[in-house]
Amino acid sequence: MKDRLRKPQLLGVGVMALLLGLVASPTAQAAPVAAPAAEECTGSWDRITYWAKNPAGRNGGGYARTYWNNTTKKNCVKFWSSPYDGLASRITLAIFDEGGDYSIDPPKEHPENYRYYAGPLYTWFNSTGQCIRVSGSLVRGGVTYHLNTGPIRCG
Repeated sequence: MKDRLRKPQLLGVGVMALLLGLVASPTAQAAPVAAPAAEECTGSWDRITYWAKNPAGRNGGGYARTYWNNTTKKNCVKFWSSPYDGLASRITLAIFDEGGDYSIDPPKEHPENYRYYAGPLYTWFNSTGQCIRVSGSLVRGGVTYHLNTGPIRCG
């Protein structure tokens, strides 16, 4: 005999579907989409904000921050759209060490269209006493902003 849902079970399924937003009410309005929960870097922020620059060299569009985790001996970086409103697109981020190793987000094999942030990215090894470089880009209002730090967090 096939399993059947009884009337109270059907009512429960319908209520659950409404609660989960699976069934739209004709008068329902689309709720604003919240920014995704941001994964954060662990460690201490160096209190420096690295701004992406537009083609004229002005700050804007987005910014990066780097962190040092004394326990893991790794650097971390994260790159945000500014303001954090999701109007940017194609946010990319890379962290490079002195030996030429790097990490990128989104990874080449899984490109994404990030709108809020990229990262966090960590160095892969104990980076005590070594410099890192950070680069990235994003498009905001049809303008491409670039981030390039040069050697930072040396020591």
